[in-house]
Amino acid sequence: MKRLTIKVRITLWCLLMTALAAGAALNLLFAGEQQMTLGYYQETLQSTAQIAAGAIQYDDGKLEIDRDLDDLPNVRLAIYTEGGELVYGQQRFELPFEANVYRETTGRTGVQWYVHDTWLDFGDDPGLWLRLFISTDSMSNLFSHRWNLILLIMPVLVILATLGGYLIARNAVKPVIKITKTAESIADGKDLNKRIALPGARDELYHLAQVFDDMLARLDRAFERERRFTSDASHELRTPIAGILSQSEFALSDAADDEDRKAALLTIRSRAADMSALIGKLLTLSRMEAGHMPIRPELMDLNMMLEIAAMQLEDAAHENNLELIVEDSPAVEAYCDQTMMIQAVMNLVSNAIKYGHTGNGGAVRLSAYMEDENACIRVSDDGPGIPAESLDRIFDRFYQADASRHQDGAGLGLAFVRQIARLHGGDVTAESTPGAGSRFTIYFPAKGGIS
Repeated sequence: MKRLTIKVRITLWCLLMTALAAGAALNLLFAGEQQMTLGYYQETLQSTAQIAAGAIQYDDGKLEIDRDLDDLPNVRLAIYTEGGELVYGQQRFELPFEANVYRETTGRTGVQWYVHDTWLDFGDDPGLWLRLFISTDSMSNLFSHRWNLILLIMPVLVILATLGGYLIARNAVKPVIKITKTAESIADGKDLNKRIALPGARDELYHLAQVFDDMLARLDRAFERERRFTSDASHELRTPIAGILSQSEFALSDAADDEDRKAALLTIRSRAADMSALIGKLLTLSRMEAGHMPIRPELMDLNMMLEIAAMQLEDAAHENNLELIVEDSPAVEAYCDQTMMIQAVMNLVSNAIKYGHTGNGGAVRLSAYMEDENACIRVSDDGPGIPAESLDRIFDRFYQADASRHQDGAGLGLAFVRQIARLHGGDVTAESTPGAGSRFTIYFPAKGGIS
């Protein structure tokens, strides 16, 4: 049984249950027919006894019987004296007399009879026994034909039920077969882009397939993050590793003196620190994308957060001949992780300071406001702007638009901003007009949309 397929097992269980149900139905039917037959015999004999009692007269030893009693349908009668002597009818079997009791017996020819005795009292004259008996053959023949028909139809019904069970089982396991084939194809080809996508009714198997699809989607995203991390790390670490190797070879060469070796070691340490910081940022970004970064939301005054961010970057803005302006606005309170959100704002402001100045002064403006149910933070500059073809890619890891390639930086700042916004249930948008500056807006549910 354990080696049978689910389809076969369902079919066999359907066959077994149908057979058991058919057997139970036959037993109930048989018991019901027996009860009905017994009731028919008793009612017939009782009513006939009442009719016969009124049609028999016994006076001064003279017996008078209505001849209509000879034509009673299916019922035979015999009359006996109190001593058991037959005075009318035929004696078909030897059976003691017992008033008002229904009995079944076998006659001399082997025929089954149902018997009822009634004592007839004629006052001063001797009483008589009235024996009525009815053959069970007529009803037995009727029920026999009926049972033959039932026994002929029942196997057909069992076969049809089994066939129906097989078809139901086959249709029921089709989704399972599709799930299995999809899983096998994914295992063979390692293609996590495939999905089961069951059509039809939204039953248990549909939800099972949906769970598998969701799991495959999560695995696909996890592997994609791993691939991106590996690709990004290998690409970005290539240059510092090459520098470390170059400095190491120089320090080990005979041409380097102590001062040169010390300078080389300092350079190596600096490059290693940069690599460590870069790897840390990549790991943090991967954790954010996976939703594994813990968030501690609390009700914050966004205007105060902007003031904190502006204070920390004020010196950098002055070095680039820029003014940081936190615009006055009504108080805006929202639930967010203060540390993360300040970091996101500082990333935007740092970008605006680096890439948003023209060398002739200018300003970076910070503002907070409500829009429907969302809290919004906007950072804008009046710099050269971002090329239109770059707007869709500036939030990608390590992407830097042409106008900023001369600047230092790993190109992860805007990627961090987007992930922080998404962790808060929102996102970030970028708008820019070449020659007229850029505007970045973080928005998220003010009442809390932490993912």
